[in-house]
Amino acid sequence: MIGLVLVTHAGLARELLAAAEMIVGPVEMAETVGIQTGDPVDSIRTGIDEAIRKVNSEGVIIMTDMFGGTPSNMSLSFLEDNRIEVMTGVNLPMLIKFFSDRGKVGISELAAQLKACGRESISVAGDYLR
Repeated sequence: MIGLVLVTHAGLARELLAAAEMIVGPVEMAETVGIQTGDPVDSIRTGIDEAIRKVNSEGVIIMTDMFGGTPSNMSLSFLEDNRIEVMTGVNLPMLIKFFSDRGKVGISELAAQLKACGRESISVAGDYLR
């Protein structure tokens, strides 16, 4: 099973995972890392490394909140072909799809599907009402 590590600013990772569990039920092989202002770089790196070790059996997808931020920059050092992928811009539909499909395809295909899902789930609600 592909594992998940959510790495975000503050407590966003924890809350996103809690929201996903409200929809899909309890999940396994998922860890969160929240980065706070002033956290030492070594501490952040250790936290991400420990989370990866807990969930890595058939690879890991690390999802971060935004490209270029500390969570994604720190996570990029863990990239490993066909074993660990880093995705930025996580949203709730991506998490739901991850938990639904992680046992059906490999890590590269899953990452591609999650990227498409994340993009497709963003809309301007008013466009549907006009």
